[in-house]
Amino acid sequence: MSKVHSRTYDFGPRFSELVLHEIDPRYSREEVTLAASSGNLEVGTVLTRNADGNYSALKEADGTLGDAKAVLIQTAPNADAPQQVLVLRGYSIINKNRLCFDASVVKKDEAVQALHDLGLVIKAIEEVQDEA
Repeated sequence: MSKVHSRTYDFGPRFSELVLHEIDPRYSREEVTLAASSGNLEVGTVLTRNADGNYSALKEADGTLGDAKAVLIQTAPNADAPQQVLVLRGYSIINKNRLCFDASVVKKDEAVQALHDLGLVIKAIEEVQDEA
């Protein structure tokens, strides 16, 4: 018999604006280690995996984009030590307009394509304003 590990997360309204559909959270979500001193990261931040296996915000340096590996689905305050965070790694439909990128990232379409190649379906959903 296998064990089921359960942890409660408070996602808030930003999560439902970002994640349009998940096939099954057991397969789409993963708990990963966020590198120390990553800064304050928002829901929807595109992450990369560092050589040490920890994750951090995807960055672009000298025209070279890192490898997009996951999308953060919780807020992550800056911390002096590595911390566990929840990410999406595939099997989901994501609102492209709610993805967050580091200020250094210019090649956003390449990062979106890399996420798509991992199994995330990326759709641009425009905001609808209620008429007053």
